[in-house]
Amino acid sequence: MAVVVGLGVALLASGCSKNNAPCDTDPTQIDSARTELQSAEKAVDSAKAELAAAKQQKTKLQNQIDGLPDPADLESRLEVLKKGSGR
Repeated sequence: MAVVVGLGVALLASGCSKNNAPCDTDPTQIDSARTELQSAEKAVDSAKAELAAAKQQKTKLQNQIDGLPDPADLESRLEVLKKGSGR
């Protein structure tokens, strides 16, 4: 989109003289650039969706981790159980 807008601004600013690159641009190049831009925008949207899903999964996993008992507490409980069983 920025390429197309930039091309339009260049055309308006300079007009179409003989040695003007924007005026010499083949319409198929413009269509190709437009297609590439649309593909890139779709890829960005897809990446944003993947990032949002990854962030949500990270939050879920962090909440699970936070819900686990403290390892020091588990160790102390294990020692109590060992002593109680005569080991």
